Amino acid sequence: MLERVFIRFGINKKLRELKALRDWKEVVGEKIEKHTYPLRVRMGNLFIVVDNSGWLAQITYFKKKIISELNQKQGKEVIKDIYLRLGKVKPRNTRGPAKNWRIREIKLEEWELREIENKLNKIEDGTLRQILNRILVKDKKLKKTHLKKE
Repeated sequence: MLERVFIRFGINKKLRELKALRDWKEVVGEKIEKHTYPLRVRMGNLFIVVDNSGWLAQITYFKKKIISELNQKQGKEVIKDIYLRLGKVKPRNTRGPAKNWRIREIKLEEWELREIENKLNKIEDGTLRQILNRILVKDKKLKKTHLKKE
């Protein structure tokens, strides 16, 4: 039952994408990870910020191997391609919680909240409905933060 709900709302796919982001460091190693920052996965494309052109060239060379290893960890093709761009890579101590703090500050429009409610109105279990609501609201806010950055 729960798995069908996750599939229906695309949550399974989103969870695999988030896991691929978390697996980045393990797959590429600490040395490359220090010079990169995985931004997001959109439609099977992993977007990575790289701090200099030397590392960008190096990662481009190993792109197919990285994609293969990320997908192997998922047991399914989650990542189809990797897009690299030069940019500033945040120091380790500024990653994580600060991003979540910004997400809490983003407000959704009434129509966006109604849209989420309409998706969940057939779910009878109140606890499950609340959990899924939090997931979908956070996902919508994350998408808004990415749109603002671009």
